[in-house]
Amino acid sequence: MKHAAYRLFKKPFFGRFVRPWRWPAEAESEQWQPLRVASGSGATLSALLAKAHGEHVKGAVLMCHPMGVVAKGFWMKYGHAELLRQAGYHVMLFDLNGFGESSSSTMDFHLDVLAAGQALQAEYPQLAVAVLGASMGAAMSLCAMTQADHPFKAAVLEAAFPTLLHFWSRYPIPRLGIQLSRLVYPAGERRLRPLHAAEHLCGSPALLLIYGEADEFTPVRDGQLLWQALRGRTLTRFWQVPEARHTHAYAAEPQAYAQQVIGFLDEQLGGQQQVA
Repeated sequence: MKHAAYRLFKKPFFGRFVRPWRWPAEAESEQWQPLRVASGSGATLSALLAKAHGEHVKGAVLMCHPMGVVAKGFWMKYGHAELLRQAGYHVMLFDLNGFGESSSSTMDFHLDVLAAGQALQAEYPQLAVAVLGASMGAAMSLCAMTQADHPFKAAVLEAAFPTLLHFWSRYPIPRLGIQLSRLVYPAGERRLRPLHAAEHLCGSPALLLIYGEADEFTPVRDGQLLWQALRGRTLTRFWQVPEARHTHAYAAEPQAYAQQVIGFLDEQLGGQQQVA
C-alpha cells in the first residue's frame, strides 16, 4: 500500500522516464556482470559491474545516474564508464528505484545509493570506493553520505541541485508536491535536501563539484550555494565548465574532464595499484 501511494506521488516527477530499459548501442553486454541489490528504500535494485581494463586496479567507483529513460545506461552511452575502466577503476552502475530495471518503492533514493555503494565495497573489500553522480544521482549521493555506514572515500558530483525546489521550481505540480511535503512530512524532505546533507556529512569524504556554464537546470549559482555550504566541512573543489550543458561536462571538455576527474580520484583514493 505504501509503495503504491509513493508511485502516485512520484508520477508527476518521474512518470515520463518509466519505460522498459534497453542496452545502449554503445555498450557490449558481455563485459558486464548483472547484480541485484536490496535497498533500505524497500526496492530491489538492478546493477551492472565491470572490471577495470588491465591487471592493475586503483579503486572502485559507483556511478549514480541522472533522471532519464536510459537510467544506468547513461554512463555507458556517453563514455564515462569506459573512461574510468581505462584509468584503472572497477565500476558499478545501478538504477535508482523506479528507474530502469529497479523496482519502485519510496522517495528515499539516498538509501539506494547507500545500498549500491555497500554492495560494491563488498565485491572489492580491499579497494577504496568512490561515487560519481550526475544531477539527481549527484544530489542523492551527497545525501547518502550523511549515513554513518556509507563506504565512500571521495565523490565526484556533477550538477547536484542544492534543494529539490531549486530543480523543480519551474514545474508547477512537482513544486506544489515538494511544498506540501515540507508541511506534512518535513523530515522526509530534509533527507533529500543536499544543503541539509552538507551539514551532516559522515567521514569527511573529499568532493569534486562540477557545474556547466550552459546548464539551465542546475546553474552555476546553485552549485556555488552548495559549495559554500560544503567547503568549510570537508575538502571540496569546484570546477566550472565553459559551454557544458546539464550533466554533459564530459562531452563539452573531454580532455579536461579526464584530467580533473581521474586526477581527483587518483589523489583521493590513493592511486595505489593492486593486482585485480
